[in-house]
Parts: sequence; structure tokens; C-alpha cells
Amino acid sequence: MINTGSSMRILLVDDVQLDRMQLAIRLKQLGHIVETAASGIEALQIYPEFEPELVLLDVSMPEMDGFEVSQSIREKFPDWIPIIFLSGHEEPHMIAKAIEAGGDDYLTKPVDKLVLNSKLVAMQRIAFMRRELKRTSAKLSELNIALQRQVNEDGLTKLFNRRFIDNSLQDLVALHGRNGSPLSLILLDVDNFKPFNDNYGHIEGDRCLIELAKMTNELFTRSGDYVGRYGGEEFVVLLSNTSEEKALEHANRIKEGLAKLSYPHEFNNSAGFVTVSQGVLSLIPTGKENIDDLYRMADRALYRAKNEGRNCFVLAEFELYPENVEESSVR
Repeated sequence: MINTGSSMRILLVDDVQLDRMQLAIRLKQLGHIVETAASGIEALQIYPEFEPELVLLDVSMPEMDGFEVSQSIREKFPDWIPIIFLSGHEEPHMIAKAIEAGGDDYLTKPVDKLVLNSKLVAMQRIAFMRRELKRTSAKLSELNIALQRQVNEDGLTKLFNRRFIDNSLQDLVALHGRNGSPLSLILLDVDNFKPFNDNYGHIEGDRCLIELAKMTNELFTRSGDYVGRYGGEEFVVLLSNTSEEKALEHANRIKEGLAKLSYPHEFNNSAGFVTVSQGVLSLIPTGKENIDDLYRMADRALYRAKNEGRNCFVLAEFELYPENVEESSVR
């Protein structure tokens, strides 16, 4: 059942002080929160901060009459709020003009108490339903955000998933192509991860990936940078507006971050803790590059890092038409 006894925020606009004060007192006695304005200009200034649920608006006012105020409210504030006009005129054309100006009802002065109370009860029902609608909309918005996050999120590491990263890389290639700015990509792979899983177990392997993901994600918090899971024990970092020199610095930050993390891995030949090999690609795209080709070039550099002893990074050679080569089995 609708609670018609709940209070409303009412904006009362009337240039006649005595009328304004008397009506404000009556509204407050009925339990409503009332803000008053002596002119249309003042009402428009109060409106956005007060966020009224009902506007009681006098028709005849200097500078801006009620019709102009109503039209301004409808133009400036898209969220619909009931407007009831108050006027000493009861001619049909005045009522028609009020509705045309955006009003929802029309009361003649002096306002009958019984009529006013009835109108307020009706407006309270509307206010209640608007509040419920807002709450429902907010919940739906939260659910949509959560759903979108799930769609774009890797279930294990909570990083961006491959689908989102691929779409983001495609967008970044187009954007940087238009701007003529450098774009970099780091592809990284955990060294000797199979021996890790074989000896510590897959549950510990998952924990390792989660910690590595968390550490890497904390290194890249700048807007326009994305950290995602490429697949298995491989991760990818997309770096907007990042030159080759800066990209190599970021690859070194990842290496140093893992050394500081020192996640135990006694079966890692290159160190006694978890390390990664990295392929770094930097380019100023034309905007027409194929993202699979970019991944392939970065992956080739990553394999060279594996072959050079792991726990290092290698800069990829950008090729306009990269050839398909057989990937090394070294991991």
C-alpha cells in the first residue's frame, strides 16, 4: 500500500510575501519540507540543489511570470517534476496556457484547504512512485555494471579478459592511428609454469597467477592502460601514448615488481621465485593494423626472451607484413 503520509520536498514560488508565508506554514504543518522563492529567477537558482518533488508556482510575477518559469524548468531539468500553478485568474484560456507551458494542474487563489490537501495527497502518490522508480533504476544500473564487469572480467584473476583486451587494442590502434601517437603492448608469460603446477599443484598455480595479476595490475593505474589475461599463464599490458623507451621501462618495472614479490618457485631455472619473459612491441599505428599481427610480433619477441634465458624482456621488431613462423616450444 502506498504511504500517502510521507513528506515531499515542495518548492513554493510566489512574489507576494504574505501569500507565500501563509501557504508555506500550511504545507509545513502537513509535514512537508518547503523551500520558498520570491521570484522565478530565484526559483531556478534554488531548484537544482533543492531537487523538489513538487513545484507550486504563482502565475503573475514580475520579470519572469509563472509560464516562463515552468518552460525554463522543463527545458533545463529533464527529470519530470509535477508543477501546479496558483493564480487568481480562472479563465479557461489561462488554464490552457498553464498546461501548454508545462504545468500539470491549476489552482485558483485563494486556494481551498480541502482541494489543496486532496491535490497534495495525489502528488504524494506520484512522489512515492518516483522514489520507488529511482530505487529500482539504481538497482538495475548496479546490476548492469556488475554484469558488464563479469562479461569483461577473467574469472580467476579478475583482470580484463581476452575478449575485452582484443576489443580495446583494436580501438587503441584506431585512436592512435588518427592521432599519430605511439602505442605499446607487452606480452608476458610465466617462466617454467608447468613444473610449478606439476610440483605445487594446480590450486597453488592458480594462487600464483592471482598474485602475479594483482601485482601487475597495481603497476598500471593510468587511464588508457589495460592489463588483461591473454590466456593460461600469459598476460598482456596495453599502454596508450607510450613510446618504445617508456615501454621498456615498464617491462623492467614488471621484472622488478616480481623480484620484490618473490613468489617461491624452486623449480624455476632462472631464479628461485616466479619470473616472466616479456615481449615488448611499440609502434605508431596507421590505424589499419591487424591485432593478430601485433600479438604475433610481441609473441615472437617473448619467445626470444625465453631462448635468451628467461626473466628478461626483448623488444619486438615491427614488421608491416609479419610472416607466420612456427612458434618455439620453449616455455
